[in-house]
Amino acid sequence: MQKIGVRTENFQLAYRVMHLLRERKINVEQYSINEPLPHQDSIWIGTPQEVAGRTNEGRPIAAELESIDEMIEEAIFALRSPQQTYRLILGIDTGPRPGLAWLADGVLIDTIQTESIDECLARIDALLQHQSFQHLLIRLGNGSPSHRDRLVNSLLAKGHCVELVKENKTSRGLNRQQHGVAAVRIATFSGHQVWEMTEINPSDGELRDIQRMSRKKSNGRVTIPTDLARKVARGEVTIEQAIEEII
Repeated sequence: MQKIGVRTENFQLAYRVMHLLRERKINVEQYSINEPLPHQDSIWIGTPQEVAGRTNEGRPIAAELESIDEMIEEAIFALRSPQQTYRLILGIDTGPRPGLAWLADGVLIDTIQTESIDECLARIDALLQHQSFQHLLIRLGNGSPSHRDRLVNSLLAKGHCVELVKENKTSRGLNRQQHGVAAVRIATFSGHQVWEMTEINPSDGELRDIQRMSRKKSNGRVTIPTDLARKVARGEVTIEQAIEEII
């Protein structure tokens, strides 16, 4: 079974990369920077300077501590996906903590749980920046309307092809915490293509949930008013910025 190699003299980077890969159940091995690679197509991670001097050795990936999460995704994609990807499909389980899955030519590459809409969008940007493919399709579950619409609007603004998938087809047998599994199912179902951005109109229930989160994040000090909760739902301010306006 192919492994990802950590091939760097930067001890802090090596430790962090190996820890993150092992957390993701990825086979990893550490090599000296001058040690030969086991295979000519071995995937290995080093600093930008180390990679720049050895671009003809294996399949190098440059990593820095500040952007290590994106490089981990790139390494996993390189390990699991075909070297030439024709069609990349992303599946998103919408909600305040979106699940994200991606398939390369029908092969599941990975899933992650993001902690916010903004993090989900940032992960997608990083993934697309570091991958090579010919066609991209992004499928989203049609639940959680305000979160869904924020994602759809942002993705359409970037020129991506977006489909909405009925979640009642993808969520059977799942509990509420299985966002990654739901995202995989969403990625594998056809939906209807979305062409236009939509106005975000959060429900009363979504606004109350944002207000509840403001109490939690402020340790009970404040509950943001409805007008600020609506701005949070629309992505105009973060919940932290809304809390700061009140305190």
